[in-house]
Amino acid sequence: MKKPFYTILLALLALALPAQAEDWTYDFETFATDINSQGPRKAIDATLNDLEWHMYGVRNNADGDDYHDGQGSMRIYGEVGSVTKPGNEITNFTLMTPRSIGTVSFTLCANAYWSAYQVAWILQCSTDGQSWTTVGTSFTATETPRVIERTVNLESGYIRIVRADYDTFDLSSQSSYSYITNIDNFRITDASGDPVVLQASVAELDFGTLMMGEKSTKEFTLTFSGVETTDLPLISVIGTNASAFTVETSSDGTPGQQTVSVTCAANQRGDLKAALQIEWCNYSTSVILSAKAEKDENMTFSGGTGTAEDPYRISCASDILELSYNVEYEKNNYSGTYFLVTNDFSMKDAANFRPIGNNFGREGADAIRPFSGVFDGNGHTISDISMNWDVYGFAGLFGIISNATVKNLTINNSSFYAGYGVAAIAGAALNSTISGCQTTSSVSVSDYYYYAAGICAGALGGTVEITDCFNAATVSGEYGYTAGIISTSSCDELIIARCGNNGTISDNNSSAAGIICSSANTISIKDCYNSGDVFTYNYQNAANTFAAGIMATIEANFNGSISIANCYNRGAFAEVSMAPIFPFYLVDGLDLTISNCYYASDINTYPYDELDNNPLCEVEPMLFKDMRNASFAEMLNGGATGVWTFNDELNDGCPVPTNLQYVGIRPIGLTPDAPAINVENGRIAVSGSVDSLQVFDLNGRLVPADRQLTQGIYVVRTTAQGRTATQKVCVSR
Repeated sequence: MKKPFYTILLALLALALPAQAEDWTYDFETFATDINSQGPRKAIDATLNDLEWHMYGVRNNADGDDYHDGQGSMRIYGEVGSVTKPGNEITNFTLMTPRSIGTVSFTLCANAYWSAYQVAWILQCSTDGQSWTTVGTSFTATETPRVIERTVNLESGYIRIVRADYDTFDLSSQSSYSYITNIDNFRITDASGDPVVLQASVAELDFGTLMMGEKSTKEFTLTFSGVETTDLPLISVIGTNASAFTVETSSDGTPGQQTVSVTCAANQRGDLKAALQIEWCNYSTSVILSAKAEKDENMTFSGGTGTAEDPYRISCASDILELSYNVEYEKNNYSGTYFLVTNDFSMKDAANFRPIGNNFGREGADAIRPFSGVFDGNGHTISDISMNWDVYGFAGLFGIISNATVKNLTINNSSFYAGYGVAAIAGAALNSTISGCQTTSSVSVSDYYYYAAGICAGALGGTVEITDCFNAATVSGEYGYTAGIISTSSCDELIIARCGNNGTISDNNSSAAGIICSSANTISIKDCYNSGDVFTYNYQNAANTFAAGIMATIEANFNGSISIANCYNRGAFAEVSMAPIFPFYLVDGLDLTISNCYYASDINTYPYDELDNNPLCEVEPMLFKDMRNASFAEMLNGGATGVWTFNDELNDGCPVPTNLQYVGIRPIGLTPDAPAINVENGRIAVSGSVDSLQVFDLNGRLVPADRQLTQGIYVVRTTAQGRTATQKVCVSR
């Protein structure tokens, strides 16, 4: 996987060079000359004060933002541009000359420009240049210089500095030269004490190619000594495909030694990548895990039969492409068929695929080929969708759904662009339900003409329900009907409940809104909020330009009723015809009820007196600071316990509907027998046996499940006996 060429060189140097003695120091004053002023995209081999070093992703200090004691220091980059070519390395600073290593110390300071954006680093040591042990905890640079010191005590060995997530970091995710840290005044003393040994007999376990459903087991020896303790090493599986690997340990009674058995079960197609994280007494090491899974030619998707009890399993980009192809070209709408996403995965290798269900390039009765099945995201995330269809409409992960259900799915780090009717989840919905779906702030949605939204572009027939959905994507439109949740509706009845928008919504000309732009028929909006800014620039100086927190306007042929209850808006507005909840000038003559709704009057400074005084509309002004009080959730709940909850960690401290407490992960599958999750001394503890355990921060990033966590809110996903449960925990230490 990420085994660079210097691994082989280290092994050769261990045989060819004698161990060095005496303390070694390097102050980086001549660093620019020593590395010939080469840049971070170069693999550099250089002699620094008589020791050979290999490095990648570094350069000499270059401007006033760099910290240095004297004239020189080393820049080390957390990310190094777009590193996608074979053979590229992750950033490292690696000693190539084996020598006696006692303590290692250096000054660490964030580059001033990047002080707010840093990655965590670790110091590792090795006796053979292949199996590396992390010494102590990770360290992250701050604006204030500080000395990092670690005790290694190896008579002859190597050291290196790498990212803390070295084993699972995706090189192809790098997009810029960023997260710059400065290192100065490096010092290595001679060993003086007993060494601590925590070493695996292998650096990587490659399980080769497996067929879907096939299992393979490999073993290695783990050695640990040098600390007086009865504690055994703690081993966990981390990484994107952690669910494909399980681990067991055994011992023949030899002190300080365990046999570690790792089983790979090919549970999805494509490359499987993870790592074993092994921790013991403030030391850690890892073993990279890899395999490639292929499916039998007779298998559909990644398994399953498509029934409610045994749904088709969607585990990778290939499954999405297969589903899209079958709906469009095989004309299979999958009515009454069930699909289940089994893990998080990326679509970066399937650029600009055709949406699942679409009408691209066709006319007449056979133009529309919708998806009509049940698609359960199972709390998982699909990332890296890149969609660009400026000549077509109705685009998203799903283009057109009819009599369908899409639920429990998060879209992350993706871009959607189409001529019209574009959204992250569905371009158009007919008589369908979308529930529990979310977009993260790394998603963008935009159109060439009109009808762009975060979740669904248009509800076009029957009854459409959108519930428990959340949009953080940036949504931008050209000629109107731009919104956070859904742009427009012409269906018989549209129900929007417990939805929220935090994304910025903008349109260059006409209407925009936090929840929905417009409707032609009956609509119910309940327990929703908008916290995103809404902009209508009106470049064409049109008369019908509107912006609103919840709903912006109605169609000229509107026929039905409107109900808006228990909603609030705190987003800011720009330009013309703004309304906090719903436009006051449309109230007269409508079958309209607005009850228990609020807006931040110190953010929305437009005069809303006309709406405030209308007896049909319970829209009350509030100060933003008062919206951040727990009592505001009680007001939205009508003075009783309800769906609105208050948590100062979420939504800038403003209330959210119950099912919107999670970003990237939704709470699903909880049953009375779900494993109990506790926090003990900053670590996640699970009662009972589980097959897998994953911990995510609120940005959806996977964090090591067994490490001591910093203060904050985390989402814990457990799998036991084939059942998945996701719960939120708060670490308060």
